Amino acid sequence: MVLALPLFFLFAIYGVVAVYLPVVLTGMGYTATQVGFLLGIFEGAGVVLPLIISPAIERSGKYGLPLVFMGLLMVAIPLPMVKFLGFGATAVFLSLYSLGYKGAVPLSDSLTNKVLGDRCNDYGKVRVAGSVGYVIMTLLLQKFVPAGTAGQYMIGMVLAAGLFTLSLFLVPGIFSSYEKKSLVIAPSSSEVSPADLQNTAAPKKETLRELVAEFPPAFWLGLLLLFLGFFGLTPATKMFALYMMEFLHSDATGALSAISAGSEIPFMFFSGRFLRRYGSLKILVFCTAMVTVRLLLYIIFPNMAGAVLGQLLNSITYGLYHPAAVVFVSQYAPKGKLMISMSLYSIFAIGLASVMGNSLGGWMIDSFGYPPVFISFSIFPLLGVLFYFFVRKKIC
Repeated sequence: MVLALPLFFLFAIYGVVAVYLPVVLTGMGYTATQVGFLLGIFEGAGVVLPLIISPAIERSGKYGLPLVFMGLLMVAIPLPMVKFLGFGATAVFLSLYSLGYKGAVPLSDSLTNKVLGDRCNDYGKVRVAGSVGYVIMTLLLQKFVPAGTAGQYMIGMVLAAGLFTLSLFLVPGIFSSYEKKSLVIAPSSSEVSPADLQNTAAPKKETLRELVAEFPPAFWLGLLLLFLGFFGLTPATKMFALYMMEFLHSDATGALSAISAGSEIPFMFFSGRFLRRYGSLKILVFCTAMVTVRLLLYIIFPNMAGAVLGQLLNSITYGLYHPAAVVFVSQYAPKGKLMISMSLYSIFAIGLASVMGNSLGGWMIDSFGYPPVFISFSIFPLLGVLFYFFVRKKIC
């Protein structure tokens, strides 16, 4: 599938930002608390664009121009960001960059699901291209700039973003309406009536209460599990570079990030088999529980062996977790609400969790150190799993 190429370059960008942005900000003179708040601003700004544009994209089915806009935004922002210093200026540039960086993922996930249609369980086979791009980028950075400057990392971001933008033009029909094409590529088991087509073309405006009521209770339970899981993952993902640099005193962040991303590839590729056998909700529960296990490994074994074990568990806490989440929100999305469902996952389960986790985590690192942070954050996913077993018979 040609769509794999933009995903490859999109997550190559993540290979720079997700791994090295905390290091870049620390190198610019910010404390762990300030880095946490800046990362929180970065994550928070990224939830704005999907929330605003999701309904319009859902109605039109056109993904090409928004994705190109986000790609150009990621090309334009990084280099000025390292030239104009100061907390306020950095916060503004991070917010602008995040609109493209965070907005492109739910949009590309929705596009992939539109194209796959009834084969949505095979999402992982397409998305794995992103993991490959992530691994290659982190290995390149580890080899050539293991302790690079902010400017060097920004150049990597710009080059990957430029290639992502150019690769979009290779996707057939990306600038036309996928809403209409999805009826041909992936029809539902029932026939599409003229009334359905009319409703698709001109959907009725809904109040927020009516929109929320359309989603079943199981959807909100799954979203809660995802929120607590991604909130818990914050120290192991967003703060991992600082953990390596300040706690383990190692500059092997890139290598261990490559191990992490590489471990997710087989689980992501074969995620469809697990999803067909166990169902997306059960997979979410299992992966959320494994977040707790992963966090505790970093502290039970406070050395390189513990870091490697924790990174290998990314195979489950992202390689299996993310495909299960994408399939879950698509399966439980009401008709005509796929993009909104994806945006809810991106905004609340990932975005809000990251905002809160970064802000709290940075302050806790400065105040208490790394062991209390990892232990405290491991409790939240566990609470989510216990809550699921308490209410599952009532709402599932």
